[in-house]
Amino acid sequence: MSEFAPAPRARRRGGGFARVMPLFFFVGGCLLLSLSVAVFGGAFFLRPADVADTFAWKPPFEFVDTRALAPETMFLTLGTTRAEDALARALERGHIEDAYALVAYVEDLSAATRVGALLQIAERYAAANDTRKATWCYQAAAHLATIAPSISDPARLDTYLQASAGLERLNANDAARWIVDQAYIIADASPVLPRDLRARRLAQIAEAYTALNAAKLAADARNKSRDAASASTESALATTRAPFDLPVGKLPPAPDVQAATQARVAVAQQLIQDIKDNPPKNAASVPADLIAELADALAQEDDARLAFYDQQIPAAKDVQVQAALWRDKIAWLTLKHRVARGAFGVKIVAAWEKDRANIAAELSDAWSEWFRLADAQAAGLPKDATQAGEDVIRTQLLVARWGWLTTIPEKDLRAALDDANLKLRDASIPGLRLDAFTRGGKTVYWLVPDDLYGQGEKALPR
Repeated sequence: MSEFAPAPRARRRGGGFARVMPLFFFVGGCLLLSLSVAVFGGAFFLRPADVADTFAWKPPFEFVDTRALAPETMFLTLGTTRAEDALARALERGHIEDAYALVAYVEDLSAATRVGALLQIAERYAAANDTRKATWCYQAAAHLATIAPSISDPARLDTYLQASAGLERLNANDAARWIVDQAYIIADASPVLPRDLRARRLAQIAEAYTALNAAKLAADARNKSRDAASASTESALATTRAPFDLPVGKLPPAPDVQAATQARVAVAQQLIQDIKDNPPKNAASVPADLIAELADALAQEDDARLAFYDQQIPAAKDVQVQAALWRDKIAWLTLKHRVARGAFGVKIVAAWEKDRANIAAELSDAWSEWFRLADAQAAGLPKDATQAGEDVIRTQLLVARWGWLTTIPEKDLRAALDDANLKLRDASIPGLRLDAFTRGGKTVYWLVPDDLYGQGEKALPR
């Protein structure tokens, strides 16, 4: 979570396992793609009572069932276990809600890790007959893959095909159809897809349309697949670019914070070991004395950290050091926000629970400062400034939808995104544009080529 803790950031940079963990989760989710497409069956009638609203959206943490968290894994990140490792352990042990809570609450996960985890978690919920939660996770995976600038078009298509197949199996045919439509647009219009991959994905989309009784679109996709496969020239007109990411420097020394963090880690690790040696029946049965010790340690760490941030942030002149300080504060406030919402399964710091709204506001303010820095750095790039600015806006939108950024209205972010997209279009920069339209009072985000931008539902495949 912080460089002040004994391990998290340092271990992220060291070791092959740490470097491949995001890829592990994304590929782990997408390995189910072939099976998912293969088992597409005949279409069913949508059962509204059994599935989530296709276009409804709430921050993911609002769906965490704290009563279902398993004590065995819910405290792992408090004891310095990396989020990716805790996620892997929760999935391995079948603690679905713990895995979902990590995806919902931990800020330091890549978009690829989050998408892959959501796909796997959706499969687990479906197997456990939790249709609503499974449906929402499939849709969240697709939604995240759409907005996140770091997800490539080939990876998006893998996500869409797996999510739509899962939704079809759950009889959520409206949601499945929407995601297949999005896949069709990307497979047909993406400027970065190689010819062979375009042909394969269009063929799979044709199968998906067939399963959803969309015979005309299935035939159209199949014809385009054949055209792509027989084309004499390569279809990729552009290469995938690395999205802009604000460079982060090194944090200033902070012995008081380091000592407080080590004390909290020690208490958390003792709690984890006690749970391992004497497994409680449920979260309510976790030893109260150890929870009280953890509460004291967290409160002391909070005092040390806030004093450090108050002193160092105004004094920092280097932009990369400022970025490091704000990112570290974001990580701390995200953890504090989870504690305040009781999302470790037990009440830990009573004062934080009473102050939950203010903690959420502080978290939002910290994200605002981070994006202020990112936007200024993106605007100052000698080239690709507009594309970098679009990356920043899309990341802002993603953080806002995750419930962490509440001080900037979403409509303002959409207006800024529209301005960036029009500049990219006018400059003839190849790529798909993140567009939005309203259906049933809810905002729908999707990727379209320039000729379909701004057309709303009229741009849907027909």
